[in-house]
Amino acid sequence: MTIRACLFAVLAVASFGGRGALAHHALAANYDPDLKGTIEGVVIEVFWSNPHVRYFLEVVNDDGEKEIWDVESSPITGMAAAGWSKDTVELGDRIRVSGGLGRDGTRRLNLDKSSLEVLD
Repeated sequence: MTIRACLFAVLAVASFGGRGALAHHALAANYDPDLKGTIEGVVIEVFWSNPHVRYFLEVVNDDGEKEIWDVESSPITGMAAAGWSKDTVELGDRIRVSGGLGRDGTRRLNLDKSSLEVLD
């Protein structure tokens, strides 16, 4: 590979590499910044891993039906900096959390880390 080809490859990666990261972290694409809410439910799945820690809750809606909600939070480093560990929320815990709600009525919540309330 020539020096010119290597330089072109490095510039191409530098030019386009950051755009994917920005798109991935565009919260406004998945969550309505003007719509906040609170949900309460039982933790049925915990994913303490990057790129974002996630919790899945079984929530009983106003009609008495069970729904699964996806609660997305920060990467592990952000959660640890806020005082959370992988044992802060465990399977079977009944919790109440608040944050930005999913666009178009999707059952998603972008967690406000200061809102956790363990109910049991």
